[in-house]
Amino acid sequence: MENQKRLFKDEEILEWITTLTEEDLRTVHKKSLVPFYDQVFVEGKGVYLKDHSGKEFLDCTSQAWTSNIGFANPDVAYGVSEQVKRLTHVRYGFPTIPRINFIHKLASITPKGLTKIAVNAMGGGAAIEAALKLTMINKPGAETFYSYTRGYHGSSLATMTLATRFAGVTRFRPWGFDRVSKIPFPYCYRCPVGQENEKSCKLECLEIVKHLIEYGSVDKVAGILMEPIQGPGGHIPAPKRYMKELRKWTQANEIFLIWDESQLFTRIGYWFSSEFYDGIKPDITCLTKAVGGGLPMGVTIAREDLSGFNSAEEHSTFGANPLMFASGLVFLNYIGRANLLENTREQGAYITKKLYSLQKESEYIGDIRCPGLMIGIELVLDRETKEPANALATDLIEIAKDEYGVIFGLSAPISSDSGSLYRNVVKIKPPLTITQEDSDHIMDIFEKALEEAIDYL
Repeated sequence: MENQKRLFKDEEILEWITTLTEEDLRTVHKKSLVPFYDQVFVEGKGVYLKDHSGKEFLDCTSQAWTSNIGFANPDVAYGVSEQVKRLTHVRYGFPTIPRINFIHKLASITPKGLTKIAVNAMGGGAAIEAALKLTMINKPGAETFYSYTRGYHGSSLATMTLATRFAGVTRFRPWGFDRVSKIPFPYCYRCPVGQENEKSCKLECLEIVKHLIEYGSVDKVAGILMEPIQGPGGHIPAPKRYMKELRKWTQANEIFLIWDESQLFTRIGYWFSSEFYDGIKPDITCLTKAVGGGLPMGVTIAREDLSGFNSAEEHSTFGANPLMFASGLVFLNYIGRANLLENTREQGAYITKKLYSLQKESEYIGDIRCPGLMIGIELVLDRETKEPANALATDLIEIAKDEYGVIFGLSAPISSDSGSLYRNVVKIKPPLTITQEDSDHIMDIFEKALEEAIDYL
């Protein structure tokens, strides 16, 4: 085969992708259908980002919890650059070497029995929709699904129906409300049935779920969709004994249990949530975010005994893109070679220990949650009433970013039926490559920003 000849000089292409005028930045909003920030990130190395003004930031969001092995990882960069020289696109039905090797590698680390894999280039929402389709294929006539309050599963018309109500976010009604019902999530800090501590808890919230499904379902129930540890809703882990009993009940009633592990894969210190939940496994699980090594990817993983899709039921134009498979393949191998799961558990425990010490000194820290580097800190104005400290959380994040160059995340805006707004959980989710020195810096800035934000109250 003969190589195509170059049309452009290196400096021409570099100018397109590395230069920006203030005029371009100021006027691009008029030409975009979607909003974006005025700050433009132009470079990343490890856990740090640099914006167009030259300012550097330690990023505790990993940019939508995605860059788990650091920004501009040199191994991913090499793998993708080598692949882009060879082949950049094939249609969905064609396998490529990176695609085949990625599927084999991922199947080697999935929970036992979950080895059937479908991959898309659109992300987690498409992976969730594939899971719903797969459930209906394997349970003919069942088209009713249940999802949890405070959950989030994507922004398509279908996945928005599965999600909770985010205050002021959408101006239209999603589709499919006749097929989806909501059930209460086991949010222990704000118990949906009013229990005050774990000792008195008899899993009443699970009994409510069972009752609603058994007696409130008009049609045949296909499945229950959940984030084992809720992300946008506030970093809320389902208790292990809740998950154990839920799994027993779904199996006994032949209801598919579907997990959305979009934010959890590797971030909680384990490949899959099944390891955290003592071996409990869903029927289908879904991944996105980090699994693509920084490139767009969504993955649906199912029990090996389930029937798969035909070519018309699950495909997309870019779903076989060899670049994302090359990137994802390097990511999977990098996590293992660099012992990042162990580092995630260690640094997560180190930061959490410091947070508990700080909680003893600050009445505004209500709860500290989640394993590994998926840390959530719920801020409250009063520990007794647990009134959400929404403004405090927002101010803390702005101070940390603008004054100290550390980017923290913020939970999604959750509105209750009574009109109350909850957006008070600060998220610490840096790349899994952080060192103890990074962790110390993160906590130093968190404490300073919290103190300054309190002064604004």
